[in-house]
This record gives sequence, structure tokens and C-alpha cells, in this order.
Amino acid sequence: MTENTLDTLLRNARDHHAAGSFREAQDLYRQILESRPDDAEVQSKLGAALAAQGKFVESESVLRRAMENDPDLTEAHINLGSVLQIQGNLDDAVVAIRRALELNPNQTVAHVNLGNILLKQGNPEDATGSYTRALEIEPDLFPALNGLGAAFMQQNKFNEATDTFARALEISPDQPEILCNIGNLLRNQGKYDEAEETLRKAIAIQPKLIDAHINLGNTLKSQSDFDGAMDCYQQALSLEPDNAATHWNKAQVLLLLGRLKEGWVEYEWRTKCDNFRSLLWNPGGPPWDGSDLDGKTIMVYCEQGFGDSIQFIRYAQPLAALGATVIVKCPPQLQTLFQTAPGVERAVTRPDQSAPFHLQASLLSLPRLLKTDMETIPAQVPYLSPPDQATRSLDSNGKRKVGIVWAGNPSHKNDQHRSLTLDYFKPLLDIEGFAFYSLQLNEKSQDINYFLLSGAIVDLSKDLDDFAATAAVMEELDLIISVDTSTAHLAGALGKPVWTLLPFVPDWR
Repeated sequence: MTENTLDTLLRNARDHHAAGSFREAQDLYRQILESRPDDAEVQSKLGAALAAQGKFVESESVLRRAMENDPDLTEAHINLGSVLQIQGNLDDAVVAIRRALELNPNQTVAHVNLGNILLKQGNPEDATGSYTRALEIEPDLFPALNGLGAAFMQQNKFNEATDTFARALEISPDQPEILCNIGNLLRNQGKYDEAEETLRKAIAIQPKLIDAHINLGNTLKSQSDFDGAMDCYQQALSLEPDNAATHWNKAQVLLLLGRLKEGWVEYEWRTKCDNFRSLLWNPGGPPWDGSDLDGKTIMVYCEQGFGDSIQFIRYAQPLAALGATVIVKCPPQLQTLFQTAPGVERAVTRPDQSAPFHLQASLLSLPRLLKTDMETIPAQVPYLSPPDQATRSLDSNGKRKVGIVWAGNPSHKNDQHRSLTLDYFKPLLDIEGFAFYSLQLNEKSQDINYFLLSGAIVDLSKDLDDFAATAAVMEELDLIISVDTSTAHLAGALGKPVWTLLPFVPDWR
């Protein structure tokens, strides 16, 4: 085959590729490779055409051959990064894209792809940097603006997100992906009517936009329209039955409604959600499937937040009742406290040879594995207690002692719907006969000085270096008033009176 003929085939292949005729492009690329078997550029394009047809394993193999033939071919690294991202191999995708940017720092598509992956990995700060660099090269690049707005939204920087999405709409009016993100932003701001209108507009333009159906469902859920929310999730699943985010959101509604057995099944889809990959941990060894545990040692590991771990450690006792030896892998801040939990043989912060086990399970998968319903939730209270050496005495001059917490982790994606400012508590501080103690951690503890309340509230934050210390303080209190954060879970686990401040539609837990 002559060079002129090969060049003509390559032009035709590119035309088919650009037109979305990937099968035809694939066949032409293969014809060219019969004469040029080591042509890295053609291999890279073949890899992209295969990926466009969902043939990701074959695509990855072809792209790696292209990189062997030309290690400095930027396009191949970018294409490989995209394929690895789609397959969920985010860490290797980041490596591939960073290599592409080393070869050519001006590749806007690589900056955007890197930002998208960092966003999926729960790293919106670094994602912001990637999108910003893309916009420095191409100021009106729509995908970069869309990603940057989403990154701002994940950081609860709603004003910046609003400005960025508005700029994107100026460039591409009525773009459904942008409308979908704006609708989600409006929901996060509590502007539910505007959010619903915007999301329905996005769906009218692009009926198969799954994220719009999910966001609309979440908006309706936020207004207690649970039937409407479920309809939206079912519509999304009719478009993509294995969409993990849809199943996870459906689980939230089912569990909130008390339909636990259905909810636990849907909740397992969290393990396939991008946002959860960094929270899940696999200690190795076979997972427990609900089979006989008598004489077996099971490693139960924590996931998600401290509050979740405190709430679900109650499941150690039912496991022990089935004959299991229970080892819990938990964050260091919980280790001392969890050693007091009924059923826990040992709490460790990292597994080693001194803690062998036969089976393993995530703490938040135990309700499903144990077939928990509303009647069988482990309800022995208290199920945690502070160690003897952690005892603490508070002198209140005979007043009743009240602990308060007004804010959770500011990086929590739903923080704006659960945290308050300290001035909401001001009316309580004038009531006679009560002494108030702050159990607030993180920078929000500084609100005491900001609102000039150091004379009315005793700040204990410096003494609360782990949850055993917090538990010891709580044992001295008559009441805890807390927003939805780990403090409320701990108070409940200790059997202490607790008033939990919840939003209009609370988290199911």
C-alpha cells in the first residue's frame, strides 16, 4: 500500500472519527496499522475509537502499545487517562494525565480531565487549580468553566460558583449540563422552587441527562416530596440501570422512610460511587456474606465520618453473639473509646500480624448483612462508656451543666443544612440555673470569642483530644444540645440526654 493511499485512509478515518462513526474509523485505523504496525499516532487514535465504543480493555492495550512506540506522544497519555478514568482507575489516570502535561503544559483538555478526576476523588481545591490553568490558556473553555463551578460548589463557595456558571451560560446559553449544575447549586442554597424550574428546563432540553433527573429527585426530597423524588430516581435508572449515584440517592429516601431492608440493598451501591472510593478501605481477606461466624474472627472496618462509626459500632455485639471474635479497625481518635464497646475484642488503627482474621466487613454494611429492620435495630443503651482513666470533673457551682455544639465539619457537602452559628444559642445563655460548656471543635470554636461569649460559655475544646476524653466530659453533663454531628451520636451511645438540631428533611441516620 502506497504512502499516498495510507494518507488518504488516515484522512478518511479522521473524518469518520469526527463524525462519530467510530466503527468505520476503527476499521480504517486497523488497515493503516497493517502497513505501519508501529505508528504510535494511529494506535492512539484507534485506542480513542475503541473507547468511544465502550471497548475499554482493548483500548487500554492499544494505547499502551502506542506509548511503548512513542513514550512522548502526548495524545496517547491523554487518551489513556480518559480510559482509566472511565474504568474507575483514578489514581493511574492521574499519573497518565500528569505525564501528558509534563510533555505539553498547554493541553487544555488534559487540565480539564485532571480537574474532573480530582473532583471525583473529593479534592475540589486541586481541581480548582486544574480548571483555572485551563482557563488561563483558553478563557472561554466551556468544560473548564463547568468544572470550576462544580469545584466551587463542592467547597461551599456558592457565590463563586454562581458567577462561574453565569459566565458559562453566557458562552453557551441553555446548555443542559450547566443548567443541571445551577439547579443543584440552587438546591444547596435552599432555593428549591428555582432549582426545580431550572432542572426541569435541563431535562426538557436533554431528557436523557441522568444527573438532571438525580438532582431533581434530590430537590424534591429536600421539600419532603419523597414520592416525586423516587419517580425521578426511577427515571434515571430506566436510562442507566447500573448508575451507582442514582441507587445511592434512592437509598437515602428508602432509609429515611424506614423501608430498611430495601434501603440497605440500595445503600451498598455507595461502594461504586466515586465520592466514596477514598472513604472505603479493603483490608484483604474474604468479605463476610452473612454466613456462619461461630469460631471465626471478623475484621470490621470504619468508613465515612466519626458519627457513623459511633452509631454503627453497636453492631459488634450482635456479631459476637453469633460466635465471632470482633476486631475493629478505626481512626486513632476512636480507638480507646471503641475498646469499651460490647462485643469488641480489640480495636486497632491498622491491621498487622498480631490481629489475624478470617473475614472482613464494613461497619455500615452490617445492617444489611444482619437483615436489620425497625424492630431489630440493636438498641442496648448505653453501648459506649469512657475508660476509667478518662474521668473528668466539672465544677458548675450547683448549676445544671449543658454541653453545646453548633457546627459540624465545614468540608461536609451538606454542612450548610446542618451547621449553625453560635448566636442562635444566645437566648439560652440568660436562663438562670444553667452552666454552658462548649464541646465544639475545629475553627468554629473561635465563635465564642467572636460573639464575646467567653464569660457565658466554658470552652473545653483544648481538652478534647479524642472521643474518650469527650465521653468523659459528657458523663458530667446533664444535657447535650448538638447539631447533626458526631457529638450527637456519642451522646446517644452514652445514654445521655441529647437534643439534636435537625434540618427540615434530616439525614436518615
